[in-house]
Amino acid sequence: MLDYATLKAVHTGCALLSIAGFVARYLMMLSDASALRARAVRVLPHLVDTVLLASAVVLAWQLSANPLREAWLATKIAALLGYIVLGAVALRYGRSKPLRASAGIAAILLFGFIVSVARTKSPLGFLAG
Repeated sequence: MLDYATLKAVHTGCALLSIAGFVARYLMMLSDASALRARAVRVLPHLVDTVLLASAVVLAWQLSANPLREAWLATKIAALLGYIVLGAVALRYGRSKPLRASAGIAAILLFGFIVSVARTKSPLGFLAG
């Protein structure tokens, strides 16, 4: 098993790759780029997000962090679910370009909130002031 510092670095790196990949795919969607249909563009995000989620579970286990006891972790999980839904609307299920564009911006902002919750260990994240 990886030590905490290494696992946190893997988790942080995957989070950065995940948001960078989302932004790249979002920009491709806005410009109707054919590259959005490339196999690597469709597969790599799932691989990165799987490692991101697995590292999150192991980190929580190592810290004995329980979302039923830790409000910040429950908030992070709830916000992650919102990010997934908004991302799906932005990249696939939005019926119009303006809806997809708005959902993408909201997803990016929500990702920033998730990072702020993780860094501050506060359920308010950057909203705490």
